[in-house]
Amino acid sequence: MHHSMKPHPAITATLLDFMCRIIPHFFPPLEGQVRQGVFNSLTFIMEKRVLAHLAPLFDNPKLDRELRSMLRERFAEFCSSPSPPTEGRDEGESVSLEMDNHVLLDKEDGCYDNTEAAFSDDEEEVNNKGNKKREFRFHPIKEAVIEEPADITPYVDQLDDTMKEKVLQLQKGSDTEAHCEVMQEIVDLVLEEDFDSEQMSTLASCLAELFKGHFRGDVLPDDITEESLEESVCKPVCLVFRNLCQMQEDNSGFSVLLEMLAELYQKQPKIGYHLLYYLRFPDETLRSGELLNMIVAVIDSTQLQELMCHVMIGNLVMFRKDSVLNILIQSLEWETFEQYSAWQLFLAHSIPLETIIPILQHLKYKEHPEALSCLLLQLRREKPSGEMVKMVLSRPCHPEDQFTTSILRHWAAKHDDVLGEHIKALLIKNNNMPRKRQSLRSSSSKLAQLTLEQILEHMDNLRLNLSNTKNSFFTQTPILQALQHVQASCDEAHKMSYYDCEYEEPSSKPPKSRRKAPASSPRSRKGAVTPVSNEEESASSSASEEEDSKPKAPKRKRKGSSAVASDSD
Repeated sequence: MHHSMKPHPAITATLLDFMCRIIPHFFPPLEGQVRQGVFNSLTFIMEKRVLAHLAPLFDNPKLDRELRSMLRERFAEFCSSPSPPTEGRDEGESVSLEMDNHVLLDKEDGCYDNTEAAFSDDEEEVNNKGNKKREFRFHPIKEAVIEEPADITPYVDQLDDTMKEKVLQLQKGSDTEAHCEVMQEIVDLVLEEDFDSEQMSTLASCLAELFKGHFRGDVLPDDITEESLEESVCKPVCLVFRNLCQMQEDNSGFSVLLEMLAELYQKQPKIGYHLLYYLRFPDETLRSGELLNMIVAVIDSTQLQELMCHVMIGNLVMFRKDSVLNILIQSLEWETFEQYSAWQLFLAHSIPLETIIPILQHLKYKEHPEALSCLLLQLRREKPSGEMVKMVLSRPCHPEDQFTTSILRHWAAKHDDVLGEHIKALLIKNNNMPRKRQSLRSSSSKLAQLTLEQILEHMDNLRLNLSNTKNSFFTQTPILQALQHVQASCDEAHKMSYYDCEYEEPSSKPPKSRRKAPASSPRSRKGAVTPVSNEEESASSSASEEEDSKPKAPKRKRKGSSAVASDSD
């Protein structure tokens, strides 16, 4: 408005007119609160030096007389310019700003404040009254409570005699316990087979009118204890919630009570929040992915951190061991921040990671990066277990999916002996399983299944990743024994596909040099490697015996070569 006054005065006039008229017309019952909100905004504008004062804007000669009069009426406090302090100035320099604004505005650019914009000092942020910084935060407007007697006359006569009698008892009584007893009787009548469902809407109108006082004010008690929480849900309307929770979903009465709540919701939408408040017992809340989604969809990062603190302190439980896996699987369809929030809240609990490790079977590297990144960071803190290694190796091999290789490399560096034993067990177990059965098992399930080919492919990827490092993972006795076990029973196609991986042995030479003479005699091979333990030496001998069973023609040719002769020498 300030910058449009000179080039486009009509725009400024329209906006000022709107600001004046919105106060009484936006929501007439709360006109005072709306006016206070506008005044707070204008005060804040001046405190932050967006404009030094508003008088040149509100009392500008370019505005028509009627609008200026309305502005003076609505915003009298802002229509007079304040006098600047005269301390430290000569009398000739002191200028009173209380003089007529029209004289000042006759000058060109008179409607603009020539004060340059500047950052306010910290002292200017301090409120003079309480010496505290003013916080302009949203505060909900409290409804003016007007107690009016419940009027159910238009509805009660449409009910049958039995139901009408019970509803009238609710209207006459004032004792909460007596109201709860009557409400239970009403619920029992609704659940009877001969109840006329056409009365449901009328009954809901009566109950919404009778219990309108229950939906005012705060539901949560000021002093939170088990007793006060229990008392806060001892209201007649909560009898419907209690009966609903005690029923099984396949019960015929379950759908009837849901219909009753749906009709109540049409008359009083707040009943949904009261149902959520009532469902504070663990059996109902801790297994609900929908409820968790409602929470993480509306919280911000500060509230997330607060919830995590409450979980770690022990004030709050949001996951249970028997249901957390299903909830995290449901979360895969949520928005990114919602998923990260759910994982952060899970990690704040002390639930073992093995509880949710089967989720790896559901994760695809392009569709679920949120869950994969959270799992990766958590797995690197864990000592690998047999189930963890199995699930990690069950992931399909893809050149762009580095999840399995990255965590295997980390474990190979930190827990090489444990990882070696687990991989040995999986290799031997899957090698003993018939190939046909493995292929049928992997094709019959939508989830990833562990096969021998998968293990070997992941191992080969890990070998390539470690080829330029000094890591000796593939020289471990368990790994060598497992690979020799697989080599002894696999076909030629597997031998050629995973040749480098299967023939890996402890050696000071790089992998490429070991591949040059795979079929040399056991004596020459032993002379080429560094001294090893008896177990590794026997493993190397058995591997050499496997090679001796190959066709002899190329073997004779290699024996006559100069390379082998010099090596033997």
